[in-house]
Amino acid sequence: MYTFVICSPFVEHPIVDVAHYDAGEFDIFIFEEGQPSNFLNKSKFNLEQYCKCLLHKLFTIQKSKIKPFIQYQCDKMQEPIVWLNKLEKLIDLNRELFTTKDQVIKFEKSLMIIEVMRDVIEQKKQAPDSKFNFVKLKSDIKQYNYEEKVSYLMEAKTEYLQNKPKIIDVNETPFDEKINLELDLIKSQQKLNKKQNTSNNQEVNSPKSPTKNTKSPTDSCRTSVGLFQFNCQTNIFVDVFFQLTKEISVDGKPLLNAGFNELAQFITDNFIDKNGNPLSLNTVKTILNTSRPEKRPSSEKRINLKIKNIPK
Repeated sequence: MYTFVICSPFVEHPIVDVAHYDAGEFDIFIFEEGQPSNFLNKSKFNLEQYCKCLLHKLFTIQKSKIKPFIQYQCDKMQEPIVWLNKLEKLIDLNRELFTTKDQVIKFEKSLMIIEVMRDVIEQKKQAPDSKFNFVKLKSDIKQYNYEEKVSYLMEAKTEYLQNKPKIIDVNETPFDEKINLELDLIKSQQKLNKKQNTSNNQEVNSPKSPTKNTKSPTDSCRTSVGLFQFNCQTNIFVDVFFQLTKEISVDGKPLLNAGFNELAQFITDNFIDKNGNPLSLNTVKTILNTSRPEKRPSSEKRINLKIKNIPK
């Protein structure tokens, strides 16, 4: 049955050397006596023996386990689609070996599973997991300030390195490398912004300058002149307003009675962060949102106003 096998040119061919390791149910290993367990023939990988072992596995495995077997092998590959193509070719080249009814069923089922898995992998390449979708990530942080961008990007990078996808497109720049490039960019931009702010402040404060700042805080090209600057984390500062409107009350009414959108706009229009940067309206709204407690500071870092209710 296995005297002559037409080989398929597999590029990847993971095997288990049973002379040194225990083989699992879905591993490829030597089944014929007298053959080198490491699949080497004169220091070269014996591709014919590998092809024989693959076909033997398909002949002997239960039909219900063909899919998990092929998936198990794909998980070991750098290029699973290439391996699937070679497996498909191997089966097709040796279809004459599938003689019994049970073998023919396995033959047809294997080809069907190969086709389905290939489509799934291609779809994943076309629509990557949004969890590690860099385009979506950049869109999410667009309105964040400098510190929030750096923190968000570092968290995303750490999560990626801890949970790397099994299938990675070798033609794409890795997700963590894209993040490193983005971090370099925003850090450079931050340095330029600081230089610009310093230059603007020196110009306005110069005794030679007869001009006076007349811009409205809501002007799209506003500067730091005329705005109040706080010297702590943005979420710590905005949380003070959250406490005033949501947690501290007088006779059952909030100490500071302000609409959600109006308050967020007020904070954005009248304050700048500790680095002299304008605040993001979306960021302020997120911190003020009662359903987003994770965006507000922890109890250890919070400026706790303590008083829950104030008498009239």
